[in-house]
Amino acid sequence: MRHSNRNAGYLLRANLKQNLKFSLIWLVILIMMIASGAGKLEAAFAGGASGSKEIVKMLRAPGMAAMFGAMPKVDTYNTAIVFAGVMVVFMIILQALWVMPLMIRNTRGQEESGLLEMVRARNVGRTAAITAASLELLIDSAIMGILYFVSLAAVNMGGTDLYGDFLFSLGMVIANLLFGAIALLFAQLTNNTRTANMLSYMVLTAAYLVRLVTDIQHQNLTWLSPIGWFEKANFYTDNNVWALGLALLVSILLAVSATMIARNRDLGAGIIAERTGRAKAAGWLRSIPALLWRTERGLFAGWLIGAVVFGGVMGSVLGGVGDILKTNPLYRKILDVGQINATNQTMVLSFLGMYLGIFVALAVTAGVQVAFRLKRDDNLGYLSVIHAEKPTRTTISVSYYCFGLLAGVFVLSAGLLALFFTGNTVLSHPLPLKYLGRLFAASVPAVISFIALGIALVGLWPRLSSLFWLYMGAGLIVQIFRGLFDLPKHAGNFTPFGWIANVPVENVDQTWLIVMVVSAIVLFILGIAGYRRQDLSL
Repeated sequence: MRHSNRNAGYLLRANLKQNLKFSLIWLVILIMMIASGAGKLEAAFAGGASGSKEIVKMLRAPGMAAMFGAMPKVDTYNTAIVFAGVMVVFMIILQALWVMPLMIRNTRGQEESGLLEMVRARNVGRTAAITAASLELLIDSAIMGILYFVSLAAVNMGGTDLYGDFLFSLGMVIANLLFGAIALLFAQLTNNTRTANMLSYMVLTAAYLVRLVTDIQHQNLTWLSPIGWFEKANFYTDNNVWALGLALLVSILLAVSATMIARNRDLGAGIIAERTGRAKAAGWLRSIPALLWRTERGLFAGWLIGAVVFGGVMGSVLGGVGDILKTNPLYRKILDVGQINATNQTMVLSFLGMYLGIFVALAVTAGVQVAFRLKRDDNLGYLSVIHAEKPTRTTISVSYYCFGLLAGVFVLSAGLLALFFTGNTVLSHPLPLKYLGRLFAASVPAVISFIALGIALVGLWPRLSSLFWLYMGAGLIVQIFRGLFDLPKHAGNFTPFGWIANVPVENVDQTWLIVMVVSAIVLFILGIAGYRRQDLSL
């Protein structure tokens, strides 16, 4: 074992140095979410248990339970219990989006780039890379957990104690280990980062959807979802350590399995065999768009299916929205419903507006992933062969960018159609089609402008392209929690999420619509011009 892990410490130090900025950015985001969430909820519920009880009634609504998770059933609620009910699911997803690509990049990504082959030519063990990645996961998660604990102890929410803060922080650390171990395993099972990332995100999406359905209808079945294990811990109430123990045990088993596979497989190989292709490629693959379709169709299909399923599930909970707490001030604050006697339709539209940001984020992620392939394929040398042929740099970049834009628009369309028409099947008074038109009129320009920003970063500053995720994530978080945390009405206007905040209750503001369209065109052109001036393999 020691022989297989020799010089893992050197790889660990190299990984920590290489990933320092990436991890620091994520740590800042996560700590800000924990500290601001605890602080804002404590301020909002300063009146004590009665204030908490009001928002609990709202959070038990099917639509809110679908978003954030089911609230624990206790006799008396306090700020700490509400905090855990709101934040657990959301924080686990954010953390998974940090650690899963990090683990894949540190293992399969290094093999794919040829870096690990050069390293292994020295006195480095077969499992040193996966050991170094696992140790980095432990270190990063431990630092995150300590900062969580310090932040929660400093806020000192009502109903909390040091044990509860410690257990919550420990639970989030174990969640990191669980989803990091899942990514490590897929990095060993597959032979490329693309498939490893896709399978990891599929597991995360499936875990969220299973939790969503069971939290609404059969809470005793929430154990079927890995995310549900942490909900069942019931932080600040039962403090069920057995649920965390289950997650930790599974994490260890997955990490051990990944290590055993790494020890016995060949470098660059995977356990999941790739399907054998045709002996001779089809003639239609000679064009760049056709080649992109052939390589990205699996990812595109996965996003489409996920959007339809997610839209159908979210639409199915709209039936009970209009009948819950129409006069609750906290509820109206979150959904931006100003009228005391709001109609059922207004309530439903407000929920659609809240969901719209999530569907825009899903579509943007799908599109930007394709656009960012240009940078990645260039770094790996895949485009060197293409550059030696007839296609120009403009043709190559436009092909990637347009495919990314189309992928984003199609994923958005699939999700919104599933959301709207599934919702109409469960509503006693179906929504007119004009509201679907408002959703599309606002969200399509928002998606295109977001993706165009990613395109511009790839073309002009490819090394800074990862900042795009920080920008989009910050905008989505502010928009979702703006009302709950008493943020200013225009706090989210630094991203397109804020520009479409009133849709579909109202039409999108024409000024912002023009801004989105013009900025998308300008950013798209800048992305093309920037790539033409780049050297190969930046």
